[in-house]
Amino acid sequence: MIIDVEARSAPTALDQLRPTAPVAQRMIDATIAVIDAGGEVAVRVQDIVATVGVQIPVLYRHFGYRDGLVQAAQIERLVRDLDQELTQLGAAFDGASTATEFRALFDELLERVTAPDRAAMRSKRVNILGSAYGRPRLAAAVAAMQVSGVERIVQLFERPQREGWIRADLDLAAFAAWFAGQALGRILIDLGDTNVDGDAWNALSARAVRFVLFG
Repeated sequence: MIIDVEARSAPTALDQLRPTAPVAQRMIDATIAVIDAGGEVAVRVQDIVATVGVQIPVLYRHFGYRDGLVQAAQIERLVRDLDQELTQLGAAFDGASTATEFRALFDELLERVTAPDRAAMRSKRVNILGSAYGRPRLAAAVAAMQVSGVERIVQLFERPQREGWIRADLDLAAFAAWFAGQALGRILIDLGDTNVDGDAWNALSARAVRFVLFG
């Protein structure tokens, strides 16, 4: 038997949920708009195909079923959010040439990630994570994106660590995962009807992050 050593490996869960065909992308875009406006429950196959201008069999051919389309839309929401967020962060950090400049930029980042006006973003992120419950393929794709996100954050902090701007003994992967989860945790008071002072939470969060990063 001849084995093709150059054969491509089986597509990952992330690959399976991210079709590249233009018509599939248009259906995903339409579904994202619906989810953003009314949640998954508002997604109707008939409405999506009407918006895109195709027939229902086209949707089934690319996604298998309604839930396949919803899962594809959810992972795409995460991919786009993370990519935009990390691209902006990278551009900001590239502008730092001294420890003082880096710290000032990081302080701006701390203010931005915990700002009340980012509550919608945090809610979206939690919605995506929650949608993976009971959906093994989506959960695997979300996990893959989280791994990718941590790797990108590590890359952003490698230069500051080499330059001595942050702690040399800091495990960057552990910090990246902790920081992402810590910032997302503000969702607990974003929901409203709480006796927690938002400004106090932000100040406490910033102090903790600065200590971990700078000592």
